[in-house]
Amino acid sequence: MPYRKTAILVGLLFISSTVTFAAGSSLVHAYFSDTTPSSETLFGGVFLEWYTASAVAVIGIALFPVLKPHGQNLSAGYLILRAMEGAAIIAVGVYFLVSRHQFEDYVLLVYILSGSAGLILSYLLLRSGLVARWLSMLGIAGYAALLAGVLADMSGTVSLATGAGIAFLVPGGLFEMAFPLLLIFRGWRSVDPVGCKEDSRAGVVPGGPRG
Repeated sequence: MPYRKTAILVGLLFISSTVTFAAGSSLVHAYFSDTTPSSETLFGGVFLEWYTASAVAVIGIALFPVLKPHGQNLSAGYLILRAMEGAAIIAVGVYFLVSRHQFEDYVLLVYILSGSAGLILSYLLLRSGLVARWLSMLGIAGYAALLAGVLADMSGTVSLATGAGIAFLVPGGLFEMAFPLLLIFRGWRSVDPVGCKEDSRAGVVPGGPRG
């Protein structure tokens, strides 16, 4: 099965980065909410988030050769967005450690980059058939809901951290649980690159004479 090790690596990174970002964000929030904050709490939260930053960048790098045959420009866009997401998380962590001041909406910035990258990933998965169609559609719906939630939060309609706003996170959360588990235990489907599919429909044998 092609890219089997990549599938396992990406699956593990997806799961671990989701867990560490949630834990790190909670610690950072606890530090700024506490009347007598502990520096260890802030350091712990920031370092967990820095692991997340490294993980999402590696995910982008690892997935590039898998996705590239199904859309080179979109695959490059996905890689760039994941690198930007990682850089943003690192930069915010440095800000926290240096200033010891809260940056209220930094999670929304991360969500914008993550949601945009997720839409590209889900579209490429749908286009390629690398995973089941229902999973690709769940990803598209989930990341679209996430971006809609960010807009709603920025407009003051809801807060993604509490109440009804959490509903915007549910579809994407389901995708980010199902997708990595499928990669770890089943891997990718065997598919042809987009160009080969088009040649096949046109009756052209890939690599054969073209006149």
